Amino acid sequence: MEEREAAVASAISRISQRLKFLGEAYPFEVDDTGDVVTFIGSDSISVGQAAYLVSLVLSHLNSVSPVMSGTSVYPTDDEIRKLRNYFQYFATVGLAAEIGGPAWSFGHPRPDGTGFIEKLSEIWMELRDGCVNRDSSAPEHPKDDQVDVFAWRKQQDDLPGFLLAAAQVATGANWKSKSVKSQVAGVFASRWFNPQPVTTLVAYHIIPFARPDNMFRDDVLVLGNILHRLRLPFRVMEAEDLVRNGVAIETFEKLPHIVTWLQDYEHRGMV
Repeated sequence: MEEREAAVASAISRISQRLKFLGEAYPFEVDDTGDVVTFIGSDSISVGQAAYLVSLVLSHLNSVSPVMSGTSVYPTDDEIRKLRNYFQYFATVGLAAEIGGPAWSFGHPRPDGTGFIEKLSEIWMELRDGCVNRDSSAPEHPKDDQVDVFAWRKQQDDLPGFLLAAAQVATGANWKSKSVKSQVAGVFASRWFNPQPVTTLVAYHIIPFARPDNMFRDDVLVLGNILHRLRLPFRVMEAEDLVRNGVAIETFEKLPHIVTWLQDYEHRGMV
């Protein structure tokens, strides 16, 4: 009984923490006693709550967790591919809100179907710091060179030295081995620019998993700034204000489709 009570107390504490960090982006409600947790229902979920739910499903694939194994809601291989793409969309939107400006989905395959140099040139036409120019020694057929999302915050004087983030989006069990920190510290710019940008790229790692507090310092040390399941949904919710104010965020228009998919997914689980 004591062990059971300790488990319950730990769960209540964890849920309270999620409510505190995520606010309206948390898709569950807790009753006044704190004893009953209820899913709010997919018919009324926001895009921030949808980001949490997609993260939750990806966190419990068989390669990571046995929780959903063998259940009716375990996604098919095709659905897993869709979910990874959906998370990439949320990552793009969330990083835009984190930085406070436009963002582009750069990871391969790109939603707009562009090639590597074509997309990079499109982005740098906006940034105008350095010039896209492939070094002769760089890979001939790059996919994304480990960068999945770019986001920036423009300075009013249009000069270099602005906030610029480059993120790796990782959804598999090997997420911690995919650091983009050293890549954006010098490799990326040296390969694809001449002259190189003088603005410093800030490394981000975006994952669907919730991480323990006692491990988080090392995660940041290895990977750079992290958006995870307890940060990303809140940022996705904040991005709605950016879009209303005319900020261009690639993939934002795809989020309602994800909400529709989650509604169908919930109904499948109720059968």
